Amino acid sequence: MNNKINHLLEISKKVLQDSSLENGAIVAANTDNNYYPKNVVDYRYVWPRDAAFTIYSANLLGLYDIQKSFIKWLLERAEGFSEMGILYQRYATNGARAQRMGDQYQPDQAGALLWALTENDNKTGKDYRKTVQLLADGLCKNWRGTHFDIQTHDLWEETSILPNKDNNLTYSLAASAYGLRNAYVILEEKKWLRASKEMVASIKNTRLDYYPKIIDKAVDTGIDASGIGLVWPFQSFEIDEKLLNSLKLVEKKLLTQEGVHRYVGDEYDGMLEHMEFVDEGAGGWPLLTFWYIIGLSKIGREKEADELFKKYINNFKDYIPEQVFDNKDQISVSPLVWSHAMFVIACKELGYLNSIK
Repeated sequence: MNNKINHLLEISKKVLQDSSLENGAIVAANTDNNYYPKNVVDYRYVWPRDAAFTIYSANLLGLYDIQKSFIKWLLERAEGFSEMGILYQRYATNGARAQRMGDQYQPDQAGALLWALTENDNKTGKDYRKTVQLLADGLCKNWRGTHFDIQTHDLWEETSILPNKDNNLTYSLAASAYGLRNAYVILEEKKWLRASKEMVASIKNTRLDYYPKIIDKAVDTGIDASGIGLVWPFQSFEIDEKLLNSLKLVEKKLLTQEGVHRYVGDEYDGMLEHMEFVDEGAGGWPLLTFWYIIGLSKIGREKEADELFKKYINNFKDYIPEQVFDNKDQISVSPLVWSHAMFVIACKELGYLNSIK
């Protein structure tokens, strides 16, 4: 088993390095490489969220230049970032906002980047501090005490929320709140801490006995796997009964032999045929499965987490894809950098990163 983990760690290191381009951009998948399959969607874009988890895992492996290069890319290339501090859905590798969905505002991306940058031991340098300042100010710019004042989109890019104090995306608030709190610890800007506390209060405002995808919208009280983020890494309050219930619902409704699904009824599979999405049905997501494993460990269920981890990695010979399907007909984006990043982080959580050379 140690040989298997060590092999996947070596592959993960290569995948993370391949995702960091010459100009500092971090792509979700480097489609230029021969290992990337045909007839799947092109992921050679910069999603700041994916980049955040890539940076965090790269730092665990000692690949510190990936963070340094990406900060430079953000400040010099990401369209509008240095002027406004706002991040959007995705960017071309040259820094231009993507033509398709390039106007989507996903606040969790800035929160995730703040987390990744501030969890790193190296918190010095003019560019570093400028980036933290821009990210935090950008989040606060559209926050109005109980909600964002512009339309926001979830991390799966399928659900949007209009400006309304009764509408909030749970994961987006959790990531934003945690990132702002970390930024406050470094630069001590009080408005960031105030906004962070307001976001946490909005999350805890749910009347349900778990944390749904949307607080507190009656039309969508479904469980979403992104709720694991409230346990780790965006834990802004003590583990309570609602968080434990949320994990139980992920296990009951979303965990399958193929791994954790995003939500009940998901159809997206990433396959393309004649320029059209195939959508034959979603599979289990390795990144979410490793995330769930980390969550189990964080709440004290280390033995279960370790058993699931050892069982699940048998799905992978070399590269870890976006999805695992229950048939041989569907293919997936592979490798997905975020999947490899979460594998590395799970190794760290379970003690394998330090014990294996």
